[in-house]
Amino acid sequence: MRKKSNLPPSSKTSNTKDDPDNDSALPGWPGYRTRAGRSGYDPIDSRTEAGHAVGIFIQKLFTGRLKTQNPVYLFLLFIVGFILIVPLFLAIVEMQNGDLFPWEAWILFSISGIIGVAALINFIRNVNRIARPFG
Repeated sequence: MRKKSNLPPSSKTSNTKDDPDNDSALPGWPGYRTRAGRSGYDPIDSRTEAGHAVGIFIQKLFTGRLKTQNPVYLFLLFIVGFILIVPLFLAIVEMQNGDLFPWEAWILFSISGIIGVAALINFIRNVNRIARPFG
């Protein structure tokens, strides 16, 4: 067995910026823009925080963890999902009729269809989660 070394504690004091448990010390996380000594109007910090929020939204959308009980948000989630998936269905129908679209259009239809399917999956999961306590 090895003996533990008796090193003296670090003389460097921990800064709040270096604290790994403090989420507001990370650029992009909520609270970083308005940390002590800042006005909160820095355009770089504002854009970083907005980018972080959009990234969290996209992550939750594609992992199926976008949770809401608000009927207006659920309606909008359904409408957006339906609108984004319709072009893919129409392109498939046109392909079966013999009219082919260029490959660039198929890439666009596929990307919008994937986003639409993710939105509809989140819509269905939220509706099932809301309806479960009643039934």
